[in-house]
Amino acid sequence: MKLKHFLQPLDSSFSTPKAARKLLHLFALALVLGVYAGAYSYLRAAFSEEISLRRSYMNEAISDAQCFFVSRQTLLKTLGLSTVRHTSPPVGNLNQVPNEEVHITLGEVGNIWSLWLTKRTLDYLEANQVNLIYVAQSAQPAVERLYTVRTAPAAVPTSVLHRLMAVDTGNVSVSDELWLTEQNRLDSPLYIFTLLDERSPTSGWLGLEVDGPDLIDALQHEKAGDFMLLDSAGQLIFSSAPHQPAAAQALRQYHSTASFGWEGSRWLPDRLAIRKHLGYSQWQIVYSLELRSLLPSLALPLLVCLLLCALASVLMLRLVRRIDQRLIIPAALRIEALVESEAFSSAVIRIAPVALCVLRRSDGAVVLENPLSRQWLGNGREREQLCHDWIRRAFDDAEQSSTDELQTADGRHLFLSFAPTRYQREEVLICAFSDISERKQVELALQQARTLADAANEAKTLFLATMSHEIRTPLYGVLGTLELLTRTDLSSQQRGYLKAIEGSSANLLQLICDVLDVSKIEAGQLSLELTVFSPLDLVQEVVQGYAGAAQSKGLQLFACLDPQLPDRVRGDVTRIRQILNNLLNNALKFTESGRIVLRLRLESREGERAMLQWQVVDTGKGIAAQDQQYLFEPFFQASGNANVVAGTGLGLSICKRLVHLMNGTLRVVSEPGLGSSFTFTLPLEQVTAYEDEHEPWALPLLGERVYVVSPVRELAESIGGWLRRWGARAQLGLPESVEADPGAVLVELYPGPIETGQRLRWCGPRVTAAADEHGVYQGPGACWQIGLNNLHALNRAVSRAQGVEEQLLQVPSEAPAKLNLNLRLLVAEDNLINQLILRDQLEELGCSVVLAGDGIEALSLWGETAFDMILTDVNMPRMNGYELTEQLRRLGCALPIIGATANAMLDEAERCLNAGMDHCLVKPFTLRALYQCLQGYQRSVL
Repeated sequence: MKLKHFLQPLDSSFSTPKAARKLLHLFALALVLGVYAGAYSYLRAAFSEEISLRRSYMNEAISDAQCFFVSRQTLLKTLGLSTVRHTSPPVGNLNQVPNEEVHITLGEVGNIWSLWLTKRTLDYLEANQVNLIYVAQSAQPAVERLYTVRTAPAAVPTSVLHRLMAVDTGNVSVSDELWLTEQNRLDSPLYIFTLLDERSPTSGWLGLEVDGPDLIDALQHEKAGDFMLLDSAGQLIFSSAPHQPAAAQALRQYHSTASFGWEGSRWLPDRLAIRKHLGYSQWQIVYSLELRSLLPSLALPLLVCLLLCALASVLMLRLVRRIDQRLIIPAALRIEALVESEAFSSAVIRIAPVALCVLRRSDGAVVLENPLSRQWLGNGREREQLCHDWIRRAFDDAEQSSTDELQTADGRHLFLSFAPTRYQREEVLICAFSDISERKQVELALQQARTLADAANEAKTLFLATMSHEIRTPLYGVLGTLELLTRTDLSSQQRGYLKAIEGSSANLLQLICDVLDVSKIEAGQLSLELTVFSPLDLVQEVVQGYAGAAQSKGLQLFACLDPQLPDRVRGDVTRIRQILNNLLNNALKFTESGRIVLRLRLESREGERAMLQWQVVDTGKGIAAQDQQYLFEPFFQASGNANVVAGTGLGLSICKRLVHLMNGTLRVVSEPGLGSSFTFTLPLEQVTAYEDEHEPWALPLLGERVYVVSPVRELAESIGGWLRRWGARAQLGLPESVEADPGAVLVELYPGPIETGQRLRWCGPRVTAAADEHGVYQGPGACWQIGLNNLHALNRAVSRAQGVEEQLLQVPSEAPAKLNLNLRLLVAEDNLINQLILRDQLEELGCSVVLAGDGIEALSLWGETAFDMILTDVNMPRMNGYELTEQLRRLGCALPIIGATANAMLDEAERCLNAGMDHCLVKPFTLRALYQCLQGYQRSVL
């Protein structure tokens, strides 16, 4: 096929003189229009320059107005912050300078404030024509003028005082100002008030009074035009053009944001206006200029543009006539356009192992395709619709995707990749299809397996939560009754039986808590509660809690603590204690002889991040190598422990998951017959200063020699490091001569009980720390005996042995045995046993109780009797705790409402708080937990 077959013949009318003349006229017209456009652009630029100049004047005027108000705001803030409150009548200031300071007393008896004004402050008020006033916060406000510029100032309008007294003082701070003026009066003074002290809503208001004429003089600007001052509601306060009501009405339209532009009430704008807020208030200032005031400055540019347009039109007309008189030689230029070569080779398309087809953009028809395309796609109507959609997506610039997936009629899944191109002088779309049926089948199988796993996990979580709730409800009755029974008079045999029942109940509760923790972790509902705590106190508390059990089995239990430990860190102390308790409990359970050591050291420190490492080492039976890989799986129990009481097998699994939740690591090293070592490392934030810590917990020691001896060298090295941290010169072992250092102190450390004849010969002061000692007291021969795992007692004992007068540290006193909260409670509980337990617990705390069987009964009792607070069960028939809380809050009940639930899932506590409750208690709760929850609402006993 030849090239001329592809070219369309040109229209002959384009080669005539008439066509050339038309083109010439069009060209001349375009030039003239270009000149007109240039003139318009010049005129527009001149007009914009004039607008910009006027805007600069307006901005200058607004800047002056801002400075005017900011200076008075700053003055008011400074005066408000310089006031002093007196709890007793003020006395004279010894630093008062006569003729330089003025002392002003504000308020009434019991709410007295002092304000000192210097001579320079008064001169500043005089120079700026500002009056200083004070308004007391009362039902009948009285205005006290502290300083006036004029001799006879006008009285403060009553409407301003009423609006001031209506302000909610609880939401106003010293940094907030109230801008007030008398409405419907354009000459009213401006008042700026601030609360005297945000901590005392009754402290009154300190204000500045600016007269209307002074304000107008300050805001008037000669070149910025007329101005208007609008309040937060868009009401007109001040105006420099009261004689123009129509313009003022058009400019009073309130805008929430600053603006600059044309404004007017007719079809065309008639004024140029700028609006801006004043400082941090909601008031606006508006400057405006009339349109006709701009016309004189535009007269010269307008005349120049008219002359230029007239000259260009005349010259172009003469040029067109001259060219038209000459011979116009028609020229016909034929341009053969570019001929696209074939973009694709038909042979390559036919032998391709994927389905290929080419679609025309104009109608979506198939231009070219290979046999696989015909076999997989066919020629149905559905394919035609898909082809048009692919073409639309390919040639749409907004579409970013060039792939698709589809399923054929025979169930085959195809993956499509397409791209636009050109073929045979047309825009086409090339499509490539690959078979992904096998991959889709694998993905479907995985999705079904994931769905089944999620359903099983949800069912397990629901089952565990339901069983936990059902078991906790009667268990609360058991534990609550046992706790109340311990506070009665019992014989020693009865107390032994009671202690056994309490132990079994505590084990049952721990089993439920472990199962629930596993369920929470798997459901992602276990969250960390970060608090500031002392790692030293935590370790000593945990070790002392297991000291009795270790002594009963004849085991040595002690802690070796790194002297470089930080005093305070931030982390979840409850979960760390849970991990330590599980590890120590396992060590005690599987160790028959020897010792158990708890080590804590600072592994590294990077800025505020401290890496702490805990290690629990025992000399027990050890764990076989084949069992260690399954040790942290739920419900797994190592073999070969037939003589040990079997547990649930959840402790180590919970430890592993808690450590991972806190971004830590946990590892175990064990050898059968040699013992086991569990080590976990946690990154914690180091707290350098703690707001509740007023005194250091350790006393500084004298820099004298302190000898440390112990059968266990590691224990002696740890204690020696702490003594050096406190300032003493610690040395391991005894000196060669006992009389060589008479001022030295001997510290003996015995991880087990002290046997007869085990004490060393020493004639000086001696401090003995043994596992069977608990208190700090002075024994015979200047010997202080303390508990082994108590660094606080060791510090005080060594300090006394060195002869230093000890200033006892403040120790928080225990709660009294007889608690009296003096509260009247309404208790809603459907379970009869729980009703009796709750009543007895609350009466033990000194509360009076009214019982209700469900929410409806509690709602009726609330309206009949006055209560201090309400305690309601969450799950009750007829009306549950959530519905009861919503009804009470809807009726205006502001009493504290505490919810009690046996469901310990995370969303349960959030649901209680969202329903309007103040606290949530999880059953079974102890008397101490109930007391701590109610303690904040305790009433004094008359």
